[in-house]
Formats: sequence, structure tokens, C-alpha cells
Amino acid sequence: MLCFTTLVAASQVAVTLSGASNLTKGCVERYDAATDYFPDKVTVEDAVNFTVTYHRSYKVVQTRTSASNSGERYVLVQCGTPTPPLQGELAGAQVATVPIGSLYSVSTTHLSLLVDLQRLDVLTGVSTKKFLIGDEILKRAGSAQVREFAAASSIDTELVVSQRPALFMTGGSTSAELSVIRQARIPVVANHEWLEATALARAEWLKYMAVFLNEERTGQRLYADVKARYRALSARAQSVPDAQKPTVMAGRGARGEFVIAGGRSYVAALIHDAGGRYVWADNASTGSTTVDLEAQLKRAANADIWINGGGWPNRAAIVQDEPRNKAFKAYRTGQVWVYERVVTAAGANDYWSRAVSHPDLVLADLVKIFHPALAPQHEFQWYLQVPLR
Repeated sequence: MLCFTTLVAASQVAVTLSGASNLTKGCVERYDAATDYFPDKVTVEDAVNFTVTYHRSYKVVQTRTSASNSGERYVLVQCGTPTPPLQGELAGAQVATVPIGSLYSVSTTHLSLLVDLQRLDVLTGVSTKKFLIGDEILKRAGSAQVREFAAASSIDTELVVSQRPALFMTGGSTSAELSVIRQARIPVVANHEWLEATALARAEWLKYMAVFLNEERTGQRLYADVKARYRALSARAQSVPDAQKPTVMAGRGARGEFVIAGGRSYVAALIHDAGGRYVWADNASTGSTTVDLEAQLKRAANADIWINGGGWPNRAAIVQDEPRNKAFKAYRTGQVWVYERVVTAAGANDYWSRAVSHPDLVLADLVKIFHPALAPQHEFQWYLQVPLR
């Protein structure tokens, strides 16, 4: 296996570790086996699908897709230090040099993490530029340093291999294209934040991005702030008496079927944390699932609020989807809310970019819908009420 620690890009500047914090740019100039090169470390609190183990000059990141899946291991070696023996549990692990100097990313959710960490400078490849959103991201993506590698929906492996990014981050899928990139000894790492069952757990993947940048100190601080704000607001919302908590339905249906959020999904958890009573709270699914429209009507006909349908410019469009949607109380009272306040003409939605790492703001949007008096100063970030016309 190629030793990535020997491939120091010309743009990197060799520096000497001060001992006060992780090196976020450049390489170690004089390696000392007794030095801890990662004085700043992350502690994973809520996410269950990744772990980080620290050694003096390298760290081991492990991802998984379920409790029974051991996932993949990545060995992240501090630039300027030797790669450890890849044996035992490290056998077959991919190796990357940190801090990374360039990143190709397939998902807009990854880009918002770079914005939060103030490290968009490492972004050199995006899958499709037309689906990007956010001023900082668009500015960076419009620069000559950033290439588009999947404009036609499939990865241009020749481009990726020729550009040799320090890291290629995926959403966790496998494909022939990714195999080609791995064979070219470009580290391909999976980001499974979308599999987490709570909004906070998803947001904690900010730390996952941080470990590749040696930005653990910033990642720890940012997540702690988000978590504190989330918990404080949730405590206020949950203190509302049950009788005053609205019943909530979520999803969208057509042609006799209705796609709901599972009762153990992150959406169901958000509804609970915002002081709502989800009509499918007893459902065992951790993701989206489909039910018969009649079953949805039986459960949600009298729900006070309807969220997360989407794609409706007005209430008339809701009935065009499915005439029986008129039977829902939330439709008749106008309490239908979607997360489409910030979208582009091409269809990019800020909710699927910035919201992942800002669950405190998502929660504030929902609290303002469910209990307006608890968030009088909050300005909606993503949600808006579907207009009558």
C-alpha cells in the first residue's frame, strides 16, 4: 500500500508542532515518537455510527451502518509521521494523511460542515454545481479550484483520479466508480449521518468531518453549543402540559398510499422534542415507511398540524396530489407547513444542506409552529406555511 504520509503536496508548508493544538495545515517537520500530535480530541456523545480512537501520530475512524455491521476503518496519519503497520484490526484499512488539503464531496450536507468549521478552503470537488446553495458554498464552488465530477449523475472517475484529491467523501454507497477511485489509492470514506435516529446525532457528524481536518477543538465547541441550545429549548417545549401539545402528522401521499416518518425516526424525535404528539409515535420504523391512505386518515384525520409534505405552491396543489387530503383537519385549517423557505430555481433546498448541522434551528422552527409563544423572537429558517393561493 502506498504510504500517503510521504506524499506531501507542494502547497503544504512543513511546520513544527507547538504542542498547544492540532496542526490544521501543513506537516510535522521533525517526527518525535513520544509526542502526542493530537492534543485536541473529539468525544462522540450522541452519534452511534462512527467512533474515533487516538494514537500519538495517527487516529482510527470506524464507521458502521447498523448495530450488527462492523463498517469500515480509516487510518488517519499525521502528515510528516510514519504510517503504522496495517495489521490486525487495521488490516485492509484505507489510509489518509491529515490534515487533508483537498476534498471531493458527493453531498451538500458535507459542505455545510465545512462552512461551520470555516474550512471551505479544502473543497476542490463537488458532484453537481447546479444543486448547491448558500453564498459561501456558491462562491467557493465558482472558483477555479473546484471541479464538478458528476454533472451527468455518474462519477467521472478519470477526472477524479487525475486530480487526486486527498479524500473522497461519499454518502456511504458502493459502486464500480468508487472501486476505481479506491484502486487509484485515493481514500474513499463514507459519511453515514443520514442513518442516525436523532437530529443531534446527525449533527454530531460535524466532528467526523473535523477529524480529517485536525479541527477537533472547533468541532467539539460548535457541537457543544448546538446541543446546549437544542436541549434548553426542548426542555421548555416538553414542559408544556400534554393537553396543550398539538397532534402532528408528517409526510405526503398519492394514489391511495401515504409516506410517513417512522415512529423511531429523527423526524419523530424532533416532533417530540418540539412539544408535539406524533400520530405514528408507536410505529417501529427508524426511517420513512409507506402506509395505506385509509390508515393515515384513521390516525391523522384530526391532527392539528401537518409538516414535511413539500412541493406544494398552495393548498390547491395538496388536493391535486390526492383529493382525499381534504379530509385532514390540518388541511382545512391551513396548518400545513413545509421546509421550502429557501430553495433555488434548480431545486436546491437549504434544508438539505445547512439544517443537518443546525438541529437547534430546526427545533426552533418547529417550536414556533407548535408553540408560538415559546419562540416569539425566532425567525423561521426553513419552514413556511403553505399559502391558500
